[in-house]
Order: sequence, then structure tokens, then C-alpha cells
Amino acid sequence: MDNPITRIIQPVARLAAILCGYGILLLAFAIGVEVIGRKWFAFSLQGVDDFGGFALAITAAIGASYTLAHRGHTRIDVFLLRMPAFWQAVLNVAAMITFAVFAVFAFFQAVSVWRESQLFMSVADSPLQTPLIYPQGAWVFGQFLLAIFALAFAVHALLLFAGDRKRLNRFYGPATVDEEVEAELEARRAREGTPS
Repeated sequence: MDNPITRIIQPVARLAAILCGYGILLLAFAIGVEVIGRKWFAFSLQGVDDFGGFALAITAAIGASYTLAHRGHTRIDVFLLRMPAFWQAVLNVAAMITFAVFAVFAFFQAVSVWRESQLFMSVADSPLQTPLIYPQGAWVFGQFLLAIFALAFAVHALLLFAGDRKRLNRFYGPATVDEEVEAELEARRAREGTPS
């Protein structure tokens, strides 16, 4: 895949996903301590369930941006691949524009929620009383990544629609079986440390 937008976006998406992964590992460790503490030592880490909810929201947003950067979102393509190239291009560009509109809408809604929490100095309903602006800020950042990535892809798809529909279909259409196999082989080579 030689999509120039993907080359720019993937490292950012990967770093954000790795950071989320470490956050989930920390949460899993805290949950383990919570379970052992309740079972055998009669103590509890207060607020672990709150952090689980925060982690879910943040990783969902960042995970969606990572998935977009890797063309991993589910597309129903049973009819698309049987259509003429022109109509494939129309539907592919429409998919990218629709996704971008949704992502930008979700980002502005997230900002609105964050501002409301800031205005009312909202805190989590738990003994820790965590100010909501902090976890919601990370969630807003995830929504921001998704919106920026989706907009970049949508603009690029529109430009390709005007100039090179074949590349548009290759970059923004559903991944073919050959592309999926090649991506899996590439990932396996990377894990094993062998050159491409």
C-alpha cells in the first residue's frame, strides 16, 4: 500500500495505540490487585471501576483512529466489488466523506461534554472524586485523532476522485484478499525480524 496519507498517519496511530495498550495493562494490574485485596486482605482500591470506564472510552476512540489508519473498519463489499470502477469510486469517496462527517461530529460532541464538565467542575461519583476533565480530555484527544485522520483521508479521496479513480479504489476500497494476505505476511516477518 503506497497511500501517502497512510504513511503519515500510521506512526501517530501506532504510538497512540501502544500508549493505550500500556494503560490497559496498568488497569489490568490494578484490577488484579483489587480482586486479590478483596478476597484475602479485606481492602479495596477505590475507583478502579471508574478507571475501567475511562479506559474503555479512551481506547475506543483511539482504537477507531488506529483501525481507520490500517483500513480495518468493516465494509460490506459483497456488491461493491462487482460494480464498474466508476461506481466503486463514487461509493468509496462517499464512504470516506460520510466517515469524516461522523468523526468530526463526534469530536465536537466530545468537546461539548468536556467543556460542560469543566464549567461545572464535574467529578466522578466515586470515593476518589476524579475530576472528569482529565479522562475526558484524553477521550477528546482520541476523538480528535479520529476526526483529523478521517478528514485527511476524505480530502485525499476527493482529490483522487477528480484525478485518479483507479488509485482511489485501490487506497480507499475494501482490502482485497491478496492485500490482507500480504499484510499478514508482513506482520509475521516483522514479528520474526526477517526482512521483507
